[in-house]
Amino acid sequence: MVETEASKEKFLLKVKKWLKDPQNLVLIGILLLALVLRLYYFFLTTNQPLWWDESEYMLKAKSFAFGTPDTGWWYGRPILFSVISSFFFKVGLGELGIRFLWVLVSLATVYLVFYLGKTLFNKKIGLIAALLASLSYIDLFYTLRLLVNLPEVFFALLAYALFVKVEFGQGSKKLIWAIIPIILIGVLIRFTVGLTIIVLLVFLLSIKGLKLLKEKEWYISILIGLLLFLPYGIYSWIKYGNPVYVIMSVLVGSTGQRAVGDTPFKIFIDYIKYLPSYTQIVLFIFFIIGLVVILFNLVILFDKIKSESSQKKNLFIIIAFLIPLIYFGFFVNHFEDRYLSLALPFIFIITAYGLFLAYNFIKIHINKIIALVFILGILLFGCYSMYTNSNAIITDKINSYSDLRDTGIWIKTNSLPTDAIISAAVPELTYYSERPTYHHADNLTGELSLITEKNVKFLVITSWEKSPDWTYEFFSKPGQFPLVHQSVSTYRGQQMFALVFWVNSSSTLQP
Repeated sequence: MVETEASKEKFLLKVKKWLKDPQNLVLIGILLLALVLRLYYFFLTTNQPLWWDESEYMLKAKSFAFGTPDTGWWYGRPILFSVISSFFFKVGLGELGIRFLWVLVSLATVYLVFYLGKTLFNKKIGLIAALLASLSYIDLFYTLRLLVNLPEVFFALLAYALFVKVEFGQGSKKLIWAIIPIILIGVLIRFTVGLTIIVLLVFLLSIKGLKLLKEKEWYISILIGLLLFLPYGIYSWIKYGNPVYVIMSVLVGSTGQRAVGDTPFKIFIDYIKYLPSYTQIVLFIFFIIGLVVILFNLVILFDKIKSESSQKKNLFIIIAFLIPLIYFGFFVNHFEDRYLSLALPFIFIITAYGLFLAYNFIKIHINKIIALVFILGILLFGCYSMYTNSNAIITDKINSYSDLRDTGIWIKTNSLPTDAIISAAVPELTYYSERPTYHHADNLTGELSLITEKNVKFLVITSWEKSPDWTYEFFSKPGQFPLVHQSVSTYRGQQMFALVFWVNSSSTLQP
């Protein structure tokens, strides 16, 4: 009892001491801001319709939980997110529970950005980087979507955090044991978390060379990781005859056919051009300042890259920033802003470093107060711009795809579980209707055959997903399939629709 009281008192003293540091209070403020923003948008978007990708993950989760159809699921998607989500459906929490989990994961990600910034530079830089992360439209938007971009960043940053704690923070080397398992769990949620392994390998080989082979902690980490990966490997072996079949086929497929004019170099340049949009143009200037100084130090002090901690940190930051940029720029066949999610934390850290350098320069050459006012002014302006951009993107897309949600629910209410659907919106309608859904055939003759083969009762034509051209012309005229339901909405000034046609028992299927 006495020992318990003493331990409690010791803990309270540590907390009081921690709270006396103003920078820790700022951290609490940033985390509270991040939480309030995420909870606000959580409640605002709780009932927003799911997109194509979201529907795929969720229809598979429902299939695991309840045995509902999984038509529309693409085998190339990582399976773990759907497995985890199925438990939420099974216990009755469904989408709401998953969305709230994403709020917590996003908050943890903001803290991990702070931790990396603090460990690689100092607390001030960590705080600024965390503030930028808390307002990032990529982070905020994908916190509100049932997709895998958010956990991708979380697992990568968690692995990085353990690594820098060991490499630069004097943490126990046993922490290495957890790094590969964390990365491989992340890989089973989104395959590109595997880029984290490349980042660590390039860094370690650059610093330690073949001496790395003598570090037994990495062997233990790999072994634990493989044991965790084993259930998926067995599943993949049974289903596809190869433990990594899906991973390899997706990685190869992502480098496949490109749109006309989309060369690897062009896509890489597209990402370079887009970099200012991840923060704000004024903040991007400080990103350039930070990046130039880091690169300059690496070049000038290259001979000390293996001996000086600051140089090692600079190298790690550059590698962690460049590897995703190079991979998605040169090896993936199209541009998407979210693909650079793994590089974003380091964009924020480099930007924060640039602001810190500017603050020190003004403080030394002009005045500390002016330096503080200048940096706070830049942050206030930049952060407000980031917030307004995030808010606009989130609110603009809240009601997108609502016609497919409403149509799917209507079909579920007005059909039997064995009734099937034909539509271009396969995953969305499978998820909401819990009925098997199939893509349109290439022509009317093929469509009629599919209707008979699959016991199709509903044909859905929608503007949300592109149907074959022949369907729009055919269904625009009165015909053998009566219109039984329609959902119409306005999105970005355009009229959107989902029209449901019924295949009744008396229909004469003639092309």
